[in-house]
Amino acid sequence: MPRSKSPPRVKGPYTERGGARFRIRICDATGHRDVYFSTLNEAQAGIRQATREVLQSGGKRHLGNVIDEHMQDKVQRGLCAAQNADIQKARLRDWLSDALEEDIGKITSKRAAAYYEQLVNTPTRKTKQPPTAATHRFYLNLAQTLFRWAVRKGYIRESPFAEIQPVGRPNRGKKQLRFEEAERFITAGLRLFDEKDDAMALAAVTALLLGCRASEVLFLHVRDLDCGGTRLWIAARDSEYTGKTGNAARNPEVPDVLRPRLIQRTVGQRPEDYLFGVGSTGKPRSRQVLHRAVRRVCIVAGVPIVCPHSLRGLWATAGVRSGALSHAVAAALGHGSFKVTAKHYVQPGTLDGTRTERLVEMLALKTPKPDRDPASLHAEQLLSSLPAATLAKLIELASRASVPSL
Repeated sequence: MPRSKSPPRVKGPYTERGGARFRIRICDATGHRDVYFSTLNEAQAGIRQATREVLQSGGKRHLGNVIDEHMQDKVQRGLCAAQNADIQKARLRDWLSDALEEDIGKITSKRAAAYYEQLVNTPTRKTKQPPTAATHRFYLNLAQTLFRWAVRKGYIRESPFAEIQPVGRPNRGKKQLRFEEAERFITAGLRLFDEKDDAMALAAVTALLLGCRASEVLFLHVRDLDCGGTRLWIAARDSEYTGKTGNAARNPEVPDVLRPRLIQRTVGQRPEDYLFGVGSTGKPRSRQVLHRAVRRVCIVAGVPIVCPHSLRGLWATAGVRSGALSHAVAAALGHGSFKVTAKHYVQPGTLDGTRTERLVEMLALKTPKPDRDPASLHAEQLLSSLPAATLAKLIELASRASVPSL
């Protein structure tokens, strides 16, 4: 006779790591899964909630519960910041809203393809236009990651989203200000702060001059302004704010034009206070507030309207154009690799020009004399016409040739 299946149940809590965390095990007809908590009270509450869900579902795994579990697992394993996990969870729940109460195994490849097609063609509430290629590709990647994880957990045999191919070609990078426009932007932002005490205008200028993410600026504390205002500590991970990646931690030097104004923001403030203030809820101001501030400064400066993240891209472009080493620019932006910087932040053409100048200099083709050698000019023109990949290879070969043998 076939063995009868065990009734669904929840086990635990089990103490792990010397009491540093607690584990519960949820068992049903298809297997078991472990969920971890920081405290015993949280684990006991998790047991009660899991018991209710198991009894209500009869052992089924509702998609909504799987999404929650997946995001919790990503945070616990250090793969995603809690703030980003909440955003991703909301996106998936909104997109797949009509299937949240269904068993995850009921979602077929045909339904998954229909979900993606609907996403691609449905106008968004914000823009009244279908989402961009980058947006719907991001949603698709979230779904594919979720269902691959569900396969590894044994919840389903195969992912219904595995064979879906993304459509459209995403635009890379955002519209950036020109250097003269950026100068007017900085001047206007500082004037708004000096004359109208516009703290968010100063935050916008800070984002531009230091290449910060919006969240990095908004979550700055008074104590993060260090060494007499000459250094600014940008955190990667703490109990309140988690940077986008572990590479986000850095302490850039504060420009002279910015230093006295940031120090002014600290007057009468406690070390734990937020440098650019809080909203009505007592929490740091939202990204939308900074977005409106950037727009306000753009209008006053008479320059094209851009978003806060575009200011970060302009900083990267300026760093590369100035001849800064690629790894230094990436590190200053909090990126683990210059590939991310070059792909999403640096203006097209900047890298090619910089590579050409560097190669010409390394091959001793540049001359400080006013009258240029025709051979040197011809060499520069030839190098400028080469593809970026070829230039990069030549730089590598020239670097090796320039190192003296031991």
